[in-house]
Amino acid sequence: MSTEPAPLPPSPLDTWPPSWSPAAVVFDCDGLLVDTEGQWVQVQDAYLARHGTALDPTVRRALTGRAAEVVVLTIAEAVGRAPEEVVRDLLAEHRRHLEDELTPLPGALDTVRAAADRVPVAIASNSPREMLDRKLAGLGLTDLVDASIAIEDVAAPKPAPDMYLAAARALGADPADCLGLEDSETGAQAAVAAGLQLIAVPSIPGQEPLAPRRLDSLADPALAAWISTWEVRR
Repeated sequence: MSTEPAPLPPSPLDTWPPSWSPAAVVFDCDGLLVDTEGQWVQVQDAYLARHGTALDPTVRRALTGRAAEVVVLTIAEAVGRAPEEVVRDLLAEHRRHLEDELTPLPGALDTVRAAADRVPVAIASNSPREMLDRKLAGLGLTDLVDASIAIEDVAAPKPAPDMYLAAARALGADPADCLGLEDSETGAQAAVAAGLQLIAVPSIPGQEPLAPRRLDSLADPALAAWISTWEVRR
């Protein structure tokens, strides 16, 4: 049986830049807008190393972008400790990183601002609400976005489609008319399953998110030029 992923259906993003104009945009946060996904992975790997172990590269790749609960259970099994102890230690260290100045990824803030000038915008993140709100405040995005979806807001986190469906609903748009932007394979699965048009901008080595369009950076000048042509829906 073939393990190759099913081909994506035709998308307006198959041509670049597209002539299509989205009704709304849903951004991921960690690893797309801010370099917290990489920091979170480093926290996990350092914790594993302190306990004399490491994750298989295939497992590490699959965990990227997943909910903290899934990450913690995998690491707890690897180090032979109770999940409650692991989540306490990992999240405490990750929160310390968030207390430092957040580092936006190239083009991230300009892209969110440009999109929000023209259409409704949401953030959809597998982060807990408290941590997502802290990141949005640190990036100066709290008052710019129309909605934010955290892990507590849905029945199932990414890679399930729930988060993107909730974001589209909050923005009053059909998912097929929404543009999603993601960095991870996990997030891309969620956005595609929800029916969004998707641009992938991977920032962590080894991630190969399946999407109709892939860019190296949100600082891509063609992306900025395309956004400037969107129909204003505010």
